[in-house]
Amino acid sequence: MKSIAVVLVDWNGAEITRQCISSLNKINPLGLGKVKIIVVDNGSDQPVKQALEDEYKHVIFLRSEINLGFAGGNNIGIRYALEHGFDYTLLLNNDTTVDVNFLQPLVEVLKENKQVAAVQPRIYFAHDKNLLWNAGNKFDKIFGTTSTRGYKQYDHGQFDETITMPWLTGCCMLINNEVFKTMGLIFLNERYKTYFEDVEFSFRLRKAGFELMYVPSSKIWHIAGYSAERNEGKEGKMFPEIVYLHTRNKIWIARAHANAITKPLAMFWQYMYCMMLLVYFAFKGRWKKYNKVIQAMQDGWRTQPC
Repeated sequence: MKSIAVVLVDWNGAEITRQCISSLNKINPLGLGKVKIIVVDNGSDQPVKQALEDEYKHVIFLRSEINLGFAGGNNIGIRYALEHGFDYTLLLNNDTTVDVNFLQPLVEVLKENKQVAAVQPRIYFAHDKNLLWNAGNKFDKIFGTTSTRGYKQYDHGQFDETITMPWLTGCCMLINNEVFKTMGLIFLNERYKTYFEDVEFSFRLRKAGFELMYVPSSKIWHIAGYSAERNEGKEGKMFPEIVYLHTRNKIWIARAHANAITKPLAMFWQYMYCMMLLVYFAFKGRWKKYNKVIQAMQDGWRTQPC
């Protein structure tokens, strides 16, 4: 029997986290060992522990006084899992709900193949239970770009095969904790903060010789965009800082992982993408976001994460 640490990172979203925990409390325990929920409060204005502790006494609450981003918040949970001897760590977005049997297929794949470092489920939109959000992922080496299989497609069984993937989504990723020892305790890259940190982590796992798997028999549902789209006013729903991180990190991934021969083409595509963003934000009068794209272009080309 294996022990599993389920890491939920929360930033000012206690009610969403409550729904996720309630869903996790209903999972089928058959075939599973110890499952412990760990909520990482990522600098919320009001500590999430105050809102949830009385209701969920079995949950472990950890807190960072500042927002460390998705990567930093999850790393707090990963370190706790390793320090307390958990066999697996499940990174799970707090704006998800899960099928009662979602964990068993993921655990089985890891148990049966030691070469597989991490696995992900089939993920649907929460507002439409059969509309796909993620059925695995792709990477175009020519353009250095990522994409998601099945996005906004209705599930008709077209993605029913359990197969290897170039990268896995951090929305839900079950990791064999042995890989952290193999890789020298290197966790998610905190310079990425949020966006593409799961892609970068996946590429490092594959470089170390591991495989990544998509397991469609495991299912969860995702609200999508909850943390990124709570802004108000003329700038639109998405925070300008999110535009910066997504644009900069997209450039970083292309620079680091596009095919060497076609890298000039990949960089040209990144430049054109940024130009399209600038035109759009100028047309909308969203000057904070316009300036964040300029900053992302500068930082994306001049710097590279360690």
